[in-house]
Amino acid sequence: METVHDHAEDVPFTVSTRPGEDGELVAAVTGMLDSAYNPALQQSLLHALRGAPEVLTVDLSDVHFFGSAGVTALVWLSQHPEAHDKRVRVIATSRIVTGPLELTGLLQQLDVSGMPAHAVPPADRTGPAVPPSA
Repeated sequence: METVHDHAEDVPFTVSTRPGEDGELVAAVTGMLDSAYNPALQQSLLHALRGAPEVLTVDLSDVHFFGSAGVTALVWLSQHPEAHDKRVRVIATSRIVTGPLELTGLLQQLDVSGMPAHAVPPADRTGPAVPPSA
């Protein structure tokens, strides 16, 4: 595992990478994604993207504050020229992250998985049909 950010400033988050499945690099983000540190977050994620063979999975499971910096960084990363030949996935397991993604419409634009059931838009929910009452 490698901690990606190496900034001199004391940032309130870490980005650690580890190998994932075939052709995947997982960038696990921990902490607070505050707008004051958006440039550091973007550079950390870009560094991780450059190290990903085919897929970069950004795991936001351990993020406890997801403000505009997080939203901006994900959009910036997914549209970055170096992402052209790679796939960027996002793991979002809490409303802290899925709420802002839902409000901005990014749940439909990004490849997001791991969401709590209540965060998935109704049209996208799958599962067994509820049988009618007898």
